[in-house]
Amino acid sequence: MKLNKLKLAVMAIALLVAGAAKAQVSFNHSFGANGYYATGGSGWGLLYSPRLNLAELGNDMTFSVGTHLGLGFSGSSNSQTGAEGSFLLDVPLMAELNFGHAANSDSRADWGGFVGLGYGYNTMAYSENTAFGTVSGSSSSSGLVINAGIRTNAIKDISGGLRVSYMINSKTGGSNVFGIGVFYTLGMN
Repeated sequence: MKLNKLKLAVMAIALLVAGAAKAQVSFNHSFGANGYYATGGSGWGLLYSPRLNLAELGNDMTFSVGTHLGLGFSGSSNSQTGAEGSFLLDVPLMAELNFGHAANSDSRADWGGFVGLGYGYNTMAYSENTAFGTVSGSSSSSGLVINAGIRTNAIKDISGGLRVSYMINSKTGGSNVFGIGVFYTLGMN
């Protein structure tokens, strides 16, 4: 029921925004690294953030839909201590308001940012083999995601930024997930 209400709210906002906006679909994306922290574990992964700007609300403001896909693997092995490995997947689907720098490809602002709301899924797992046996665990969460970030090209004209996110878990046995990352915005220099 909560998911249906969220979908309805996102659709209503999109329709209201679209009525007052110039319809021009454009594509932006960024690449970086993100750390994820939850009660059931933590990890880091590579971050890829594609988005479709569905409406221009002004010269430096857009409404978009997209994701901030996080994917991470790690592992090691040796004859002294055994082996260990971990896996991380974070998939939020977001509706966002982008403003200022990198809101669209025509933006000339030096600073900008974004705020967004959506629904996401996160899973983290690890396994470690030692002389005393195998230790493993996993955490899986899904729920409402709130995120925000800043973008700038003020540092040597390189377009980059910082993103923070918080997932409010609605899955039994899962936990809330906090994320923080840095990224480079492709095609914005």
